[in-house]
Amino acid sequence: KPFSVIELIRSGTLNSLVAAYLWTMIEHMKTAMIAGGTGAGKTTLLNVISLFIKPGMKIVTVEDTPELNLPHNNWVQLNTREAYLVGMRESGTTIGLFDLVKLSLRYRPDYIIVGEVRGEEAFVLFQALATGHGGLSTIHAETLDYAIKRLTSPPMNIPPTYMKLMNMFIHISRVITRVEKGLVKVRRRLTTIQEVVDADKYTTIAAWDPKTDSYKIDFSNSVHLKDIAEKRGWDLEDVIEEIYRKATVINWMLYRNIVDVWDVSRIIFNYYIDPLRTYKRALEDLERAEKGVETTTEAYSEQIVLRESSSSSSSSSGGKASEKDVEEGGE
Repeated sequence: KPFSVIELIRSGTLNSLVAAYLWTMIEHMKTAMIAGGTGAGKTTLLNVISLFIKPGMKIVTVEDTPELNLPHNNWVQLNTREAYLVGMRESGTTIGLFDLVKLSLRYRPDYIIVGEVRGEEAFVLFQALATGHGGLSTIHAETLDYAIKRLTSPPMNIPPTYMKLMNMFIHISRVITRVEKGLVKVRRRLTTIQEVVDADKYTTIAAWDPKTDSYKIDFSNSVHLKDIAEKRGWDLEDVIEEIYRKATVINWMLYRNIVDVWDVSRIIFNYYIDPLRTYKRALEDLERAEKGVETTTEAYSEQIVLRESSSSSSSSSGGKASEKDVEEGGE
């Protein structure tokens, strides 16, 4: 069972505002590459941000070993296969990541998710991004600079001019943090988010501060949030306000101890169907908590969590759920 974004926030891997920024970027078909060392949590983070994809979108995942697990109905899972020996003769055909990434384009996906790029499949992925597909992937690299060097070197050979097709690079790492009584502990932290402005120009949006174990976040120079605002006819401040609304919903899930990945996914899907209603209910419940007025988790969850069937049918048709659907809740 995959981790939810709430579980990662509780473990300190990221915070609610960083998660809300990633949610907004993924909602608007922005592309991302997660870089990190062995055991840093790249695939876990990849699965978590994949849950932010709109429920009606067509998703194709390409992996060596099946690790990703998504709640989306329109999800196609492709896995590599090695040829095998029968006696002394090779039987079957080896199907690699390169073959599957090429094949994935035939499914006409909205998003292509590659578990990890290591070779020539990276070039095909970037070609897909150039034609308007969304894309998410991971790469084994200890630093973001090394990730760029790997992508632009053999066997990947991504032209530097293609690099801006990957809208943001996310670095996750195992770090040493101090705990009580001077003890230290190895933990996983999302250390940096950088947006790609051009082939050799990057803007840091969020950076983890090891001294305080917190984040320094600056949305003002985000070229992709400005792009989202322009396409929606908004100001940058409107997009930033939307990020804070999503952060409120995430904080409400933290407060209500909603950590199960499928419950969290339903609330994310509910937000896509009726964002203002979902946000207002989360905000009202948090305000009641500040005033000491308690509302049972069960009663509130019944109001805010849609039936899976209502969520999938409404999102696929592009419409909005009725108030009756929102009120009923349940499975």
